[in-house]
Amino acid sequence: MPVQAESQSLLSRVKSRLYVRARRPVAHLLEGQYASIHRGRSLDFDDLRDYQPGDEVGDIDWRASARHSAIMVRRYGAERRHRLLFAVAGGRNLGAVSAAGERKADLAVEAVGILGWLALQHGDEVGALVVDARRNERFPFRVGEGELERLLGRIHSDSGSDTAESDLLALLRQVRDRERQRSLLVVVADEMVMSSELEELIATLSYQHELLWVELADAHPMGLETSRRQRSFDVAGYWALPRVLQGDTELAAAVVRASDQRNERLLQLLRRAGASYARLERRDEVAPKLLEMLRTRQYDRH
Repeated sequence: MPVQAESQSLLSRVKSRLYVRARRPVAHLLEGQYASIHRGRSLDFDDLRDYQPGDEVGDIDWRASARHSAIMVRRYGAERRHRLLFAVAGGRNLGAVSAAGERKADLAVEAVGILGWLALQHGDEVGALVVDARRNERFPFRVGEGELERLLGRIHSDSGSDTAESDLLALLRQVRDRERQRSLLVVVADEMVMSSELEELIATLSYQHELLWVELADAHPMGLETSRRQRSFDVAGYWALPRVLQGDTELAAAVVRASDQRNERLLQLLRRAGASYARLERRDEVAPKLLEMLRTRQYDRH
């Protein structure tokens, strides 16, 4: 019997789906849009880095040094490689299903895989933070596919019921406190209740970095009942919808209104912060949604 070929890597699967004949136009547009975001004002001006022995005193940015409580020097385009930093809210929430019934971890792998691959194709460095309520993992900036594949594997596997709950606020705090070098920051997370702390963190991160926000849309909690009358439950806390409430049309309408209001509040917040946004529900729409997000990023900066 012939030996069965090894299963395709996650990154190879992402690339295969991206470059199938039907999607090649979108893939080529994505490549162009990714390149264009580096030509705008936010990433084109001189970057900052920590002072190193031998740096010119005249290159020290004293205002930035005061803000960071550390000596910072300007870094000019000739010595700078662009950096793409993923901030992924890992953990149990990635095991939930999206509004279209697809696993959120699969959507996250697709989005990170596409953007990471585009960055590597342009010679940019790719790094990541993956954080949940129990642990965090730092993926150092690299320019090879190996580390990106390891990141995709972490996202794909870190979504079972035995993993910790996701913790978006802890993730954003870590980015704020530890990631001083300006990067193209892509936050990947499921939906979260709006709060004053979340709003403050978004405002701060949009100042520190070039912010892109990729949200994995929640399923409707009253829309997943099947012919077997399975009940919806919350993977974060295992709360289940009481059977007495199943089929309650008034409650379902109220849930939709609350969700719409929350989504609009987040969208307006991101717009005020100058951040771009993509909301994902199914895997076959990830590439087009990312293309639209990058286009918005380009237009907002001109």
